Amino acid sequence: MAAITQAEVPQVQPARVPSFWDAVWGWLTTVDAKRIGILYGISAFVFFLIAGLEAMIMRAQLYQPNERLVSSDVFNQLFTMHGTAMIFLVIMPLGAAFFNYIVPLMIGARDVAFPRLNAWSYWAFIAGGILLHISYIFGSTPT
Repeated sequence: MAAITQAEVPQVQPARVPSFWDAVWGWLTTVDAKRIGILYGISAFVFFLIAGLEAMIMRAQLYQPNERLVSSDVFNQLFTMHGTAMIFLVIMPLGAAFFNYIVPLMIGARDVAFPRLNAWSYWAFIAGGILLHISYIFGSTPT
């Protein structure tokens, strides 16, 4: 009978458990339409909360006559930013979220056409929303 040597025994590697950062990197670099739809929905909800905060500041300003919470120029900026955020950063991305998530399922497609362009459009949307709201810091929001 032949002796079994160490070289003949197959070495089984344990399965690597993905870390938290692997999952985050997977979401950040995804080209899957469902995941991009979810990202659009979450981002639209976050911008909805920001626009709601802008609306609450405007309502607090109008609570009593001659309220001095914000100046008239800042009030005009809040009004413009609230409207812009609600239309272009909440309503339209929610449509994109539903289209990305539901339409491939409805037509039986595995994915959307041009998935990288789809992912790029999401990140361009996020960059635009951040640039729009970072204008508060520089004091030059649209009026």
